[in-house]
Amino acid sequence: MLKDLTKIQINPETKHVHLAIRLSDNHVHNLVFSLESFTYIMSKDNQKWHGLINNQFWELQKLSDRVKLFSTYYEFHYRFSLEEWETIKRQFIKAYERLP
Repeated sequence: MLKDLTKIQINPETKHVHLAIRLSDNHVHNLVFSLESFTYIMSKDNQKWHGLINNQFWELQKLSDRVKLFSTYYEFHYRFSLEEWETIKRQFIKAYERLP
């Protein structure tokens, strides 16, 4: 199981980013993004994003004190502190640098 709250992996064959979010010691929610979408989301200039994750529409909002990621019908709703979001960015950069 994940020791950290999140883990980023990139599938080099399909160019998909997997964002795993630890829900408990026994449960993880895996969100699959296109590499292009996730790179766009990580951009400092981008404050909002709306697109498909796991065949559902989701929205991401970067606010002054947190980052919100939620499905259109609020079936799933995550809030990341700015520190947690920085960790996700670092995980993404590290995974991206390992791509062949």
